[in-house]
Amino acid sequence: MNQLLHNMNPQQKEAILTTEGPLLVMAGAGSGKTRVLTHRIAYLMSEKQVSPYNILAITFTNKAAREMKERVEKLIGERGKDVWISTFHSMCVRILRRDIDLIGYDLNFGILDDADQLSVIKTVMEDLNLDPKRQSPKYFLSQISNAKNELKSPRDLSKEFENEDVIRVYERYQQILFKNNRVDFDDLLVLTVHLFEKHPEVLTFYQNKFQYIHIDEYQDTNNAQYQIVSLLAQKFRNICVVGDSDQSIYSWRGANIENILSFEHDYPDAKVVLLEQNYRSKQMILNAANDVIQNNSGRLDKRLWSDRGEGNQIEYYRALDGDVEATYIADKISYMRRDSYDYHDFAILYRTNSQSRAIEQAFLRQNIPYRLIGGQSYFKRKEIKDLMAYLRLICNPDDDLSFKRIVNEPKRGIGAASIEKLTQFANEAELSLMASIDEVDNGIARATLNKFIDFKQMIYMLRSQIEAYSIAEFIDLVLRQTGYLEMLENENTIEADSRIDNLGEFQSMATQFEEVDLNEILAEEESEERADELSTMTKLVILLNDLMLQTDTETEEEANESKVTLMTIHAAKGLEFPVVFICGFEDGIFPLHSALEQGGDELEEERRLAYVAITRAEDILFITNAQSRYQYGRRSANRESMFIHEISDKYLNKTGIETRSKRPSFTLQEALDNRSPKKTIQTITLTTDSSWKSGDKVLHDSFGEGVVVGVKGEIVSIAFSSPHGIKKLMGSHPALKKRG
Repeated sequence: MNQLLHNMNPQQKEAILTTEGPLLVMAGAGSGKTRVLTHRIAYLMSEKQVSPYNILAITFTNKAAREMKERVEKLIGERGKDVWISTFHSMCVRILRRDIDLIGYDLNFGILDDADQLSVIKTVMEDLNLDPKRQSPKYFLSQISNAKNELKSPRDLSKEFENEDVIRVYERYQQILFKNNRVDFDDLLVLTVHLFEKHPEVLTFYQNKFQYIHIDEYQDTNNAQYQIVSLLAQKFRNICVVGDSDQSIYSWRGANIENILSFEHDYPDAKVVLLEQNYRSKQMILNAANDVIQNNSGRLDKRLWSDRGEGNQIEYYRALDGDVEATYIADKISYMRRDSYDYHDFAILYRTNSQSRAIEQAFLRQNIPYRLIGGQSYFKRKEIKDLMAYLRLICNPDDDLSFKRIVNEPKRGIGAASIEKLTQFANEAELSLMASIDEVDNGIARATLNKFIDFKQMIYMLRSQIEAYSIAEFIDLVLRQTGYLEMLENENTIEADSRIDNLGEFQSMATQFEEVDLNEILAEEESEERADELSTMTKLVILLNDLMLQTDTETEEEANESKVTLMTIHAAKGLEFPVVFICGFEDGIFPLHSALEQGGDELEEERRLAYVAITRAEDILFITNAQSRYQYGRRSANRESMFIHEISDKYLNKTGIETRSKRPSFTLQEALDNRSPKKTIQTITLTTDSSWKSGDKVLHDSFGEGVVVGVKGEIVSIAFSSPHGIKKLMGSHPALKKRG
């Protein structure tokens, strides 16, 4: 027993020793909740002589379940293997494998994966003559999943849901699954509840078996999971739930924060233990997190504290624009890496995946290795590769690789067999696929050939219009004329919305490229041409080639190297890093526009996301944002996030444009509003802290001697000797010094 309680704080000990009756362990970020759970299970077995067969522990990921099982086995030995430690879905599979025949299924039922589900939905839609362009298959899947999480059948849904198509698809979908003895992941939860309710003897068996129940991350449970837990705990009521209402960030996938907030109402005799001592972060970081989250009303009050020391103030940097923000982050990492930090010590967190683009480009410029978690590299995402393929094909209709990628994307009824026949003819005739469309004679059905012809005409129509638009405007035309944007809009899912955001970010990058970066590229190539003298198609070709230079793939050898981690805040939950950057801390980005407009629960969830982001940092935290950035192809001015105003100034070290000793006599937005059509952002000059100008001689700690060749806001372009070449650096970078 002494070993199990060794190094536990008083609250952790209380949670471990409270074995009888309902227990709510409200565990703040970094408070050692997994350690408490595993030691509590070990205590039940070693000190209370509870059989491992009578203990249940549920968590949300297979990784967490494996980790918990390994810890229990390390504490208690081989007997730990007999404890049911699993995810909700794994537990339900075990239960259904034993008794699902009682509710009409065969014991050898199969589980559908995502692709199978989509295939069934498409079949149902064909049977019901529903147009996938009006309502996408993914939309129906999302609605059905939501209904199942609420334990609602098609009949239940018909009483409150106005969209009759959803009800019809749901009903037919379930009929097909039942006929084929198949279930989806949501069914595993729903059918377990049905089994318990329709066959009390089965429920009684599991109630007697699971006399001590532990639920991890209880704030993430949905209504179906809540019902399963409630039914299992009815008899012995020895239920221990562990979670944190301040880290409930998954409402969009069915999680109900009320499950944890109403625990004391469900169990009036429940004991509540608050784990407020944080073992991860410095106190200054926790102070900021406490300041933000206390503004939420839907929570149980607690205040995190740490004995790891006060730590430094949070570095809050407000940049001129998004690229300056990204360069600042890259510069800080390059500088701090010389001070005992390695690349794997850094994490960059953002609200949406589309924000990674500017960071990736800044890292590529400075040769900072990175990996993306919870998402592909921006330039490797399907929607970006599809768009680039369209643009390449428009610029070069003989590009067969691009042709094959997007000829049936979005779906145009052109199958793989028809593409193969066209390819075979093209190879024999030594023509490109596009050129072969007017010549092919090897048996492609007339209806399919007409679809090829329509595709070719669309590409050439777009090609003929390119010079009437800027690059960003032309990209918008392509997305609309090809039906690609409409396809994503019709899906009406969170994933589709994210893809639309990514395409909007591409337009922003194109606008900036045309207005700012292109002239620099031409100068570097020693070209006599200027950007305003080039055709849009030429600009587009330069842009696509420039991007290809930034999309190197990671080799197997590089996969083991130390790299900076880039991820969304959702993906960062449960992780920790010595140094964390939270970027894009602006109203409209974080919190999202929709949350600002709706307020209430949606805004409170955004605030919980901020709390999660802040508490990922162990030693040093940076919060950054920009006064303006490109969004959806145009430059927009953004206010700093409302959340930054919720953090006391005494915890922040403010730097950037808001803290300059010399300020311009106009605002950035005024400059943008008053500029002529020919002007670009380059015409706006701001006094930098170090007052750099072209021709200044510099000395850099790593790159050596150089000469300033350009100044843009806070960014100084410096020509260093080979092999470094031209580098873009923050003028205030501590590694940079002006020489007399």
